[in-house]
Parts: sequence; structure tokens; C-alpha cells
Amino acid sequence: MDLVQWYQLPFTLVTPSDVLGAGIALPLASLGIVATRFYIRTVQKAAPGLDDWCILIGAIFITFIGAGFITGERLGVMGYPTPLPSGANAAEAYGLFLNAYILLAKLQFAIQFLMVFAYGFVKASIVLFCRRIFVSHKGSAFDWASKTVMVLIILWSAGFLIGALILGCGKSVELHWAPLQVIEQSGCDTSTPEIALVISDLILDLLIIMLPLPAIWALNMSRKRKFAVTGIFLVGLTSISASAARAAIYLVTLYEGYNVGYDIDRVVTTLLWWSLLEITLAAIAACLPTLGFLRADVHVQRFFSKMGSMSSLPGSWRSRKGSSSQTRQQTEDTFNSLPGAHSLPNQKASSESQLEMGRM
Repeated sequence: MDLVQWYQLPFTLVTPSDVLGAGIALPLASLGIVATRFYIRTVQKAAPGLDDWCILIGAIFITFIGAGFITGERLGVMGYPTPLPSGANAAEAYGLFLNAYILLAKLQFAIQFLMVFAYGFVKASIVLFCRRIFVSHKGSAFDWASKTVMVLIILWSAGFLIGALILGCGKSVELHWAPLQVIEQSGCDTSTPEIALVISDLILDLLIIMLPLPAIWALNMSRKRKFAVTGIFLVGLTSISASAARAAIYLVTLYEGYNVGYDIDRVVTTLLWWSLLEITLAAIAACLPTLGFLRADVHVQRFFSKMGSMSSLPGSWRSRKGSSSQTRQQTEDTFNSLPGAHSLPNQKASSESQLEMGRM
């Protein structure tokens, strides 16, 4: 059967091998790094915290998403170009291949449903980890800022799960996988919620990655070490890059319009592929600070272990009540454990600092 080429959009579309590779490799990567994180907790003889459980749940949802990718590739609807018979109009060809379109739309709905949970738990894990490290006193500015971001994550996740997916087309959930003509006739607007999702996801990621930066730069340590710690937290920019790429692809597709005759199945698959890459990179970035424990540099291990006991955050990032003599001693012990740190008096570590090391 002679085939006619679909309209070429100005970005690369994923292939079946890309879909299958992502469906296998990315969940394995996320599960592997989360398993390592829990192994570190076991070595430290520390009970996993709420941030650890959130990242584990997020990795499980990523695994389910990967299973959806594998299923879609095996069924021949994810990554494969939709065949277009010679002489057919590309803009009208969707009706000729309605079964493939509906099958992919159902997979898309299921994957997006899982992604809302994956996004929510991974984002929450990052914020909870920052709270574990930087919140030394209730009522500090960082305490309130992190709580605010947590509320935003919950509202964002619930809003898109209920408002966009479940009730996005009223009580007619099946419209999410109905033909485009049926959706248009029903008056259901599926584009606006998706635009809001990709843009708000990018903005929320930026808020999360910027959250710990003021606290890091308020710490009493050398500029070199501040850059090093900042770099660890800014690894999350790789996830934001994937989110930005997905947003750009979606906006270009929306600008071109369905009627130009592009292969809608491959475009949808490409958007889902970038989404899976984004959330996997976010999960990996969320675990990197904890993995510092495995480094041979014992000072780095002590640094992340004791950072939660630091309270030398000046200005609005410190509790208004000030620091007790015991907390100041913990801070001094922490700085003395860092390579190149200036000598401070009373270098004997307190027992409470050792307990903090176990909890980290």
C-alpha cells in the first residue's frame, strides 16, 4: 500500500524503540535509585522519613507508566506512524484509523492519570526532604514557605486529577478518548486544561528548585561549599529542561492546529515520552543528596547528615526566638566537620548532633 507522508512538525517525533526503551529503562532507573536511598537508610540504622515514602510511591507510579508505554508499543499505537493510504486527505484520515486513535487516547488517559500521582508524590518528596534539612524551628520563614509550596502541590495534583481528568468533560469521561469531531460537537474543551497543566507544572518545578536556595546561601560556610551544595540541588534543572521541552512541543502543536494534517498519534506519544523523562529525572534528582552518603569523602557524609541541625540562618530564615546555646554547639560541630572550614571553639560533638546524623 502506497503511503503519503504526514505533515512534518518542527521537532523530532519519538520512535517505537524510544517508547520501548523509555518504558523499560526509566522505571528501572527510578526504582534502582530509590532502592539505594532505602539501603542508605538501613546502613544509617535510621527509619525512612515521609520524604522517603513519597519518593517510593512516586517510583511505583513511574513503573506503572512504563508498563503503559510497553503496552502501547506492543499494541503498535505508540511511536508508530499512522499509515495513510495514497490519495487520502491527511486532515480527514483520523476517521479511517479510528480504532488506533481511540486505543491510544485510552492509553493516554490512563498514563496521564498515573502521572498526576507520580508528579505529586515526587514533588512532595523534594519539599519534605528540604524541610528535613532546613527547618530547625517552627515558625521560621522557610517553615512557612515550604508549607505553602506543599499546599500548592496538593491543590495542583487534586485540581488536575479531578478538574481536568475526571470531571474535565462533565460526567462524560469517555469523551477523553472520543474522536476529535465528537469532542468538538460536545463542546468539551480538552486543550485549555492541558495547556494549564504543562505551564503550571513548569512554574511549580521552578518554585520547588528555588525553595532551598536562600537557606543554602544563608549558611555559615565558604562560598565554594555553597556553590557545591547549590549544584547538587540544581541537578533538578534537568527535569525542568524536559518539562520546558514538553511545553514547547505542546504550544507548537497547538499553534499549528489539527487541520494541517500531522500524525496526532505520534505527537501525543512524543508528549507522553517527555513527561515520563521529566518525572524520572525529578525522582533521580530528589535522591542525589541522600546518595552523598555513599561517597568516600566522610566529610560530605557528615555534612548532609548534620545539615538538619544547622540554625545559623540569619534574617527572616531563622526563628525569631533566636538560637539556644545547644543549637549553636550543633552548628559549630557541623562546620568543623566540613573540609576547609574555619576552626571553631568547643569542637567536641554533642550527642544530639550524632542523633541528627542518624536521622539524616
